[in-house]
Amino acid sequence: MRRRVPLNSVRAFEAAARRMSLVQASDELCVTPTAVSHQIRQLEDFLQTKLFLRRSSRLELTPESRACLAKLTEALDIIDDAISALHKPVDMPERLVVGASASVGSLWLMPRLRNFYRTAPEIDISLTTFIERSTIETDTSDVWICNWHTNLDRRVELLLEEDIIPVCSPQMAEEFGELSFDSLRELPLVHVDRAKASINGQYPDWDRYLREYGISRNDIAKGPRFNQAGPAIEAAKAGMGALLGRSILIEHALETGELIRLGDPYPIRNPYYLISPLQPASKAVKTFKDWIFAEAKNRTSVFAELPHKNRRESNFCLNI
Repeated sequence: MRRRVPLNSVRAFEAAARRMSLVQASDELCVTPTAVSHQIRQLEDFLQTKLFLRRSSRLELTPESRACLAKLTEALDIIDDAISALHKPVDMPERLVVGASASVGSLWLMPRLRNFYRTAPEIDISLTTFIERSTIETDTSDVWICNWHTNLDRRVELLLEEDIIPVCSPQMAEEFGELSFDSLRELPLVHVDRAKASINGQYPDWDRYLREYGISRNDIAKGPRFNQAGPAIEAAKAGMGALLGRSILIEHALETGELIRLGDPYPIRNPYYLISPLQPASKAVKTFKDWIFAEAKNRTSVFAELPHKNRRESNFCLNI
């Protein structure tokens, strides 16, 4: 006969272990830290084993409890989903929480969500954004789109390869006449501060890019600078200068004609991954994954090679 596991104690341990804090666990569970500590001791008595190595100022998981944490979290999520389904009206949409950086979420995912709702009107999307890599470790999203692997026990699948593309606004093209790759010798430039623009430091700046192609400029540092890609893209769309854009972030602006290309795309080593549960996914997760991989596969129209007169021949590939 299966022993009756004290679920309240399991919830208290899982929250404290995931957050590594009794106080944060108590806030999540809406009880006092003392109550959380009491529930954990009850579970330790039930299991006849220690779950934490108690230090003076911090919690530390035992190797055994660390090994089972991911499975416990997933099991409790399954229980919560099952209970929620019992209370959900038949016509209430299923909700899927997607985690992504603010730039990828707003500039790549959001323009496509209308297509997703046409495909799966029964699923509602909640988008949660993160900036620091460590944030994902405590994030409770169902799936994530990010350009790094995670230490969590999750499935990691390649979603998007990223390129860099020189672009400018149609208004700038009208102002300077017929543009080509060589126009970068004289066009105003919009800069993204490389040290701050990407967690992985994968984003190349104008100085390196132009040097690789043998284009010399004395005023290369001149022009507006931004520490995030989003405002830099808006500046380029407003005609403030040419931008060395990341394909994932400027794709929609190219599709709508808000930006035009000055050269062919060149790859950088900054792939994006879709991270999802290892165990059999819910219907919402499976539907979203099928849709987003189809979207990623079909994103080719704006990246076809330019006519020969606008191309600059090179074998250059940024491996940063």
